[in-house]
Amino acid sequence: MNKRLLPLGGLIAIVLIAFSFSACSVNKDFSFAIEKQFVVTGYNSLTYSSIDTVNARQSSSDFDKYKGDISSLDISSATYTITYFSGPSSQKITSGTLSVGDVNGSAPKVIATVSDISLGSIMGTAQPLTLTADGKQYFKDLLMGGSSSALLYFTATTNQTPITFTVLFHFNLSATYSKSII
Repeated sequence: MNKRLLPLGGLIAIVLIAFSFSACSVNKDFSFAIEKQFVVTGYNSLTYSSIDTVNARQSSSDFDKYKGDISSLDISSATYTITYFSGPSSQKITSGTLSVGDVNGSAPKVIATVSDISLGSIMGTAQPLTLTADGKQYFKDLLMGGSSSALLYFTATTNQTPITFTVLFHFNLSATYSKSII
């Protein structure tokens, strides 16, 4: 019986061919921000409430491009900034709530609350928001959903009227895109 062994070069060629037919994975991490500004002008009630839409695809061309292959999404931090204020120095937001809901109007979930905010003393300085676990997860789920959109609900109660200020909410997000290539 005559046995022939495959030369080393032939073995390497077979291994390379096998690898060329196996899947290769490409991963890309990217970051982006979602911002929403609420303008309160001369509001003559102690309580202000507003709703507006945010859309991850409009906020990030990478999110729009890779949406179908995003394997993870995280809200790494969130802040609010009073960008404009016109009122007495003693005016405060006694309590404020930021909630998130789907664009179909289902019940929103609280994502963050604030209290005892002296509007004039923090104007122009970003303040951290502590996000609730449920609200944060719901926000991520909505952004990963079909429309990539969510409604932000902002409600604030102040100690004096009229209420005139602008608040900017800023969310830093990080995502991982994973694509298998054959």
